[in-house]
Amino acid sequence: MKNLKEIEKALHSADEETRRDALQALQGSKLTDIRGLLFTAMGDDSWRVRKEAVEAFIAAGPDDDSISGLLDLLRNEDNAGLRNSAAEAIIKMDTRAAGNLIHLANDADADVRKFVVDVMGTIGNTLFLAPLLSALDDTDVNVAAAAAEHLGHIGDAAAVPELLRCIIANPSQLFRFSALGALGKLTSHMPVPPEISVLAEQEILRQSVYECLGSIGDHTAAPILLNGFSARQKSQRKAAIIAWYRIFSRSSATVRQAMEESLSSLKGSDGFPSLLDAFDTVEPEIAEAVTSLIGIIGDTRGASTLLKACTNERLTGSALCSLKRLGAEGVEVLLDLYVSCDEASRAAICSIIGAIGHRGGSGLIIKALADNSPSVRKAAVSAAGRLSLTESIPAIVQLLEDSDGEVRSAVVACLQVFAFFDTTMIRQVALQLGGSENPFRRRDAAILYATVGDHDNLALMVKDEDPAVRRTAVFNIGKLHLSSHAGLLRMALVDEDPDVRIAAAEAIGETGGADDAHTLLHALDDGDCWVQCAVLKSIAKIDGTHAFAAIQGLIGRADGLLLICCLEQLEIIGTREAMELVESVLDNPDPEIVSLAIAILSRQGGEWLVANAGRLLNHPNEKTRVAWVTTFAGLPSDDAHHVLLRALLGEQNEQVRLIIQKFLESPP
Repeated sequence: MKNLKEIEKALHSADEETRRDALQALQGSKLTDIRGLLFTAMGDDSWRVRKEAVEAFIAAGPDDDSISGLLDLLRNEDNAGLRNSAAEAIIKMDTRAAGNLIHLANDADADVRKFVVDVMGTIGNTLFLAPLLSALDDTDVNVAAAAAEHLGHIGDAAAVPELLRCIIANPSQLFRFSALGALGKLTSHMPVPPEISVLAEQEILRQSVYECLGSIGDHTAAPILLNGFSARQKSQRKAAIIAWYRIFSRSSATVRQAMEESLSSLKGSDGFPSLLDAFDTVEPEIAEAVTSLIGIIGDTRGASTLLKACTNERLTGSALCSLKRLGAEGVEVLLDLYVSCDEASRAAICSIIGAIGHRGGSGLIIKALADNSPSVRKAAVSAAGRLSLTESIPAIVQLLEDSDGEVRSAVVACLQVFAFFDTTMIRQVALQLGGSENPFRRRDAAILYATVGDHDNLALMVKDEDPAVRRTAVFNIGKLHLSSHAGLLRMALVDEDPDVRIAAAEAIGETGGADDAHTLLHALDDGDCWVQCAVLKSIAKIDGTHAFAAIQGLIGRADGLLLICCLEQLEIIGTREAMELVESVLDNPDPEIVSLAIAILSRQGGEWLVANAGRLLNHPNEKTRVAWVTTFAGLPSDDAHHVLLRALLGEQNEQVRLIIQKFLESPP
């Protein structure tokens, strides 16, 4: 296709692909020459052709005349595809057509005004707030209702007063439904006029009124919403409950107290089950509201619903608060339910007993230690610790052999709690475990020795045959800051297992002094980079001067993880000498290392990057050059623009050039 006449002829072909090819052939043409062809194609029977025409129009960069011509297409009453294509093109231009749209919002044709309102609302920019507010008073109810709906989408609370005024003034149910829906998406928190609240008496508007009150109302709307708790339709009850709870959640302590008192009439009432019926974990907002309201009302009939909430991780905290408000009577209801519950609920009941500290459930907890479900046993062990049920220690110790790892971990944590109440008994348990042939039990013994303060037996575990036991013992010596065991820690620095050596290095960092820093310096020659990193961090923790000297010796030969650790410690040291060492790695071939160094230097001030601009501009790795450009462009430096221009002139990689151009055109 060599000329516009051939293209125009092709656009009338019966073949869809021929018409699409014709549109593609228009690329590069002046829009004023091809505008008519594009408008014709926007009304094509094929949505693919229409889409191609819209894209071509946008790509051509339309001027005001072209935009006006496009808007005129909205007047076409015979071709819905053409009108929709025009609307799509306007939307894609975003605010470029704002002035034309705003002018057209006062068109004499209601259908055109409706299209304009829909387009402005879809774009969603606050530039259209004023014309949309004016459209609320449109004589055509469809235009006014659409304007109200789109004001909700834009989300500007400045629209609230006008929406309220128009709801009162416009008796159309269509308009009121749309405007109430819009208010339900806005926030204002103000007394709502009684003319709005009274609309809740209309069945068709009731739910929308409740949602509106929850979004923009204050505590004065609470009585109306409370009445909604007993609405005939479940969806209306849910809307009222959610709205009441929203207002409650954002109110002052004084107002909340008054609102709580207003709920007292629901305790023991026939209406309370309707509140429980609204609970649904699939709908987070209603589930949260009902969970909290049960505790406020204080009706133990809600205990089983709170149990369901406790099995939902997101609701557990709220459910426990409500159960605490129900008190012992509420927990007793759960105890009666226990035998008929599934394992998730049994575990939840055990957790509740422990969290609330309900000693009346002690017998159930002891029995639950033998439950078939690991999750129940785990919850029972934790609850036993919270209730300080030292009489359950023998049964809990047996669970150290449990097949479930989480249960065993819970047992050790529980025994640590018991140590505060019966140190002697837990020490005996530790001694028993310390003599076990099972290394896992000996590891548990090391933890318990540390808990009860049996430092001598803890020290013996440093020489255990199992590396996990040795690591645990070394870790706890560091945790307890036992400087008296420094010799053992030095010995552990040369352990055959790297995890033990790491634990030893970290422990020395917790307990050591200047002399230990010298000991750690020798460990920097360890063959494991993770050990080297742990050693370096501990040296820095003890003495920054020693750490800097160590890094000076390492940085020329370090790579990978160890070099990253060196750079991180240099940033912590933060002296000029430290930054000069960071500078020394800017020629490193690893782009990740150089990117880290660039980031560290940038946090010290732009002068470091300016000083190194030349070497970074010429770095052989393009990722490094991109990292430098990205970081440098974000610095508040007067020289940034000139340096980036220099970078653009010397850059050969097209992708890097595009990034530089982007920053020059739109600085971050």
